[in-house]
Amino acid sequence: MNEIDKKMARRKHLFIGGGCIIIALIIVSFVVFAQTYSQTYTDYKRIKRDNTLRVIVEPNAMSYQIVDIDSIAGLQALMIRQFAQDHGIEHVEFISEPNLSIAIDSLLSGKVDLLAWHIPIYNTMRQKIRYTIPVFTSRQMLIQRKKDNTKTDSVAFIRNQLELAGKEVYILPGAFYKQRLENLSKEIGDSIIIKEIPNATPTHLLQMLVEHHIDYAVLDEFVARVLLKQAIFKQLDMTTAISFTQNYSWALNPNTPVLCDSINQWLSVYLESKAYNNIYRQYTGVK
Repeated sequence: MNEIDKKMARRKHLFIGGGCIIIALIIVSFVVFAQTYSQTYTDYKRIKRDNTLRVIVEPNAMSYQIVDIDSIAGLQALMIRQFAQDHGIEHVEFISEPNLSIAIDSLLSGKVDLLAWHIPIYNTMRQKIRYTIPVFTSRQMLIQRKKDNTKTDSVAFIRNQLELAGKEVYILPGAFYKQRLENLSKEIGDSIIIKEIPNATPTHLLQMLVEHHIDYAVLDEFVARVLLKQAIFKQLDMTTAISFTQNYSWALNPNTPVLCDSINQWLSVYLESKAYNNIYRQYTGVK
């Protein structure tokens, strides 16, 4: 074989090899696309096929509570049941989880379909979870014992965020508003000692305040407003805000756009309905 033939053979081999590589890349891309397409565009179909919507919720009077073996309570739980009923989904499987970080991990791993929580919409989280349209507006509030004019309680009553400098503030495990407290600490130029209580619920935090085990806690206003109606918490105050009013949403796995669209379309109608206004007033007392 002369030199020209050798060069032509090498070019032929290179051309064939390059073509094989391109074909392999196309096949890999197609498989990846097909898997992604399958994950994203069959999420709602899978729920309909199984006739079950799996929802992870925070255990509190505002979101989800088991009343007895056959019934539940909570504004968010009732909303979700209504969504399922309106879409012909017979079963709603509620999973109660007090730790938001664990709840998000369950959502991202595909163990649940929906995270129904009081979650502020943060841009930093948009790359991790898929938000629904806003469901509520709320803010984070400082919960403390009411001002004691008899001076039997020597703990300072706080009206100004600057007065939180050097104070221990207790929050729920994995709470989103930990970030807000950290930012507030920078804003006031002093430390705020943030304490997370493992496995705590909002009710636990309020009980610890009443029993003088802690002096300050931060909760979502929407949740605290309902709990503070109870007589056992009448000595607690919720008039000092630590954040501005924010939009709150439910969250989904980023790979479930069809389910998200279905929920968003339903919410846009339901949140304006008389049925929603009735249960909203029932739980919040707000007209």
